[in-house]
Amino acid sequence: MTLAIAGLALTAFAGFIVWRAADRLWHALAIAALAVAFLPLVAGTPAGDVSRVLPAGTFAHGIEGKDQIAMASAAATVLLALMLAACVFGATKAVWRRLRRR
Repeated sequence: MTLAIAGLALTAFAGFIVWRAADRLWHALAIAALAVAFLPLVAGTPAGDVSRVLPAGTFAHGIEGKDQIAMASAAATVLLALMLAACVFGATKAVWRRLRRR
């Protein structure tokens, strides 16, 4: 249950950040491309292996637990890269708009 709640919260937060940063469809595509570029950077963070961060009782024992750890780590890595890309894109867009007004 803890894993499902954490996954839903992370997905909702990532969706909200992308929604706020993207005004047009091509903005979302640019954020996705930027997220792919950030994947190697994010894979080395604790999101690359969430079994070290989440409590011990979060995952099942045995083979099922290993599958859950792999899926949770992959999802966390992709979503964190997506959130980082959306934040960078949104900040760049805000700076660009401010400079164009001058």
